[in-house]
Amino acid sequence: MEITKGLNLRALEIFVTVVEKESMSKASQHLGMTQSSISQHITQQENLFSTVLFDRSIRPISLTPAGHVYYQHALKVLETVTDMWGTLHNLDTAPLKKVRISVIDTLADTLIPELTQCVGELYPNGSVTITSGQTDDHREALLNRKTDIIITMDPMDDMDKMERYPLYKEPFVLVTPQDKPVKFINNEIQTSGLPFIRFTPKLPVSRLIEQHLRRLKIRPPYRYELDTTRSIMPMIAAGAGWTITTPTGLLESRHFLRGVSISPLPFTPLHRTISLVAREHELGDLPTQLAKKAIMHLHHTTKSLLTASLPDTIEDIMFYG
Repeated sequence: MEITKGLNLRALEIFVTVVEKESMSKASQHLGMTQSSISQHITQQENLFSTVLFDRSIRPISLTPAGHVYYQHALKVLETVTDMWGTLHNLDTAPLKKVRISVIDTLADTLIPELTQCVGELYPNGSVTITSGQTDDHREALLNRKTDIIITMDPMDDMDKMERYPLYKEPFVLVTPQDKPVKFINNEIQTSGLPFIRFTPKLPVSRLIEQHLRRLKIRPPYRYELDTTRSIMPMIAAGAGWTITTPTGLLESRHFLRGVSISPLPFTPLHRTISLVAREHELGDLPTQLAKKAIMHLHHTTKSLLTASLPDTIEDIMFYG
């Protein structure tokens, strides 16, 4: 049953105005409509409910018993819609009571302290929850309203009504033991027997790397699968294998950089972009402010803690904003 077919809020507003003005002529002047248009809307509503709403035989026109019932319900509907409009409008301007932010594991150690302080200063009376985890989990949490802002490698371009702020774009790099270089000759990886240490296939970063290697028809033998760069880097420093990761991925494990060699990919370059994503029009200018703060902090952090450890041959990280 299509209850609302043929009925709309404008029709209810016109009906209520006619009742309150006790005249279709006065209602048309008040609403800036022609009297024939007003009459047509009233007739359509009467036809919709198969009943007469006004007694037109007397002046001023008055409601029939059915019209009185319809008038009371129309008032309630319009009042509810007005309340809803005001509540939704105030969401953008009302002080936030709680902010939930999810950050990819790669940037957790680097960004979480800075974001906590930033949100705390902007909303001193609100609570702040910041968690780390994987891109796919954060996507679902944002869609299911279990988090408010995500910092992710998935810009969610396939979803409507999202605010997106790209933070930076970075190249993938090759990481090998310092004394055991990996070479790429004649479309073949020469590793001196070292296995490829890859990220667990369920991770988006792993899928991105694997797809790139597959396109290039590069099939390195692998032995280990691990979840994070911080767990992979000690193995490489110990000479147990090699991997592909990103410069900011190395931030959390920078203490192991002395035992490794970092170089550009010896084949077609691969990049990833990290973005801040939030649901549209729900948090005022908070997403914009956090994006600017994150860009500034990451730019400073990578420059002070990472740049000296990277060879000049590594492409610069491109920060937005």
